[in-house]
Parts: sequence; structure tokens; C-alpha cells
Amino acid sequence: MERKDFIEQVGMSGAALLVMGCFGSCTKSDGGGGTTPNPTNPNKPVDFTINISNSPFNVLQNNGGFYVDTANNVIIAKTTSGMLIAVSSLCTHQSVTLEFQGNNNRFYCPGHGSNFNTAGTVLNGPASAPLKAFKTALSGSLLRIYE
Repeated sequence: MERKDFIEQVGMSGAALLVMGCFGSCTKSDGGGGTTPNPTNPNKPVDFTINISNSPFNVLQNNGGFYVDTANNVIIAKTTSGMLIAVSSLCTHQSVTLEFQGNNNRFYCPGHGSNFNTAGTVLNGPASAPLKAFKTALSGSLLRIYE
């Protein structure tokens, strides 16, 4: 093999790898408002109960505390006013797991900087679709999260 042919093949291989890497990282920019919150059974609505006096849920006893339930893709937070809220934990932009910023009373995507208010509405993008919001009901220390 001549040097010119070798360099050409290496260059083409490198270009092919770059193109495949770009295709792999390209995703639909917005999941469109309601990521399926129950990955184990998408047809089953979210409905579960936690005891906020037990670890790891006891962070919800403090204003600004939050817990991410990865089994149901739900983030539960206690607002600065003491209200317990729950929304989908995956950003509608690229499904990055959200955090709750208690001092700002908002959900934040560490992946691309999107922010959502406590109702799940987009405050700033790149996300353009709202988060799915869930109902919460507190009875003693038992918190039910449901649709």
C-alpha cells in the first residue's frame, strides 16, 4: 500500500467515525410534554406512596428539599412555602434528570440549563415543552404521588 492510499484510508475512517458519532448524539430536541413517567409499565399511571419521615424521603420535611424517584421518573420537592409538589424528573429537552433549586423555587436541568416553575411550565429553554405534573396528598407522614 502506498503512503497516499494509507493516509486516504485513515482519513476516510476518521471521517466515518466522526459522522457516526454525530448521528448518535443527535436526538429530537423536545420530548413534547409528558415523558412517560413509569418506565416499567408505560400504560400504568403513576400512583405510589412514600413515608417522608423515613430516609431517604426525610429530605422532604425541609422547605427546598427534593427527592428523585428513579423507578417512576418523578421528582418530589417541598417549596419554600412548604407545599409538596411532584413533576416528571426528566427534562423535556433531552431527558436529563432534573434538580430542584429550593432557594429559587424552580426545577433546573443541569444538562442544558432549562428551568421550570413549580407547576412544570418552562421558564427558559432550550426545553420548550412543560413537565408532566402529578397530584400529591399528604396524610400524616405518608405522601401519595398520583395522576
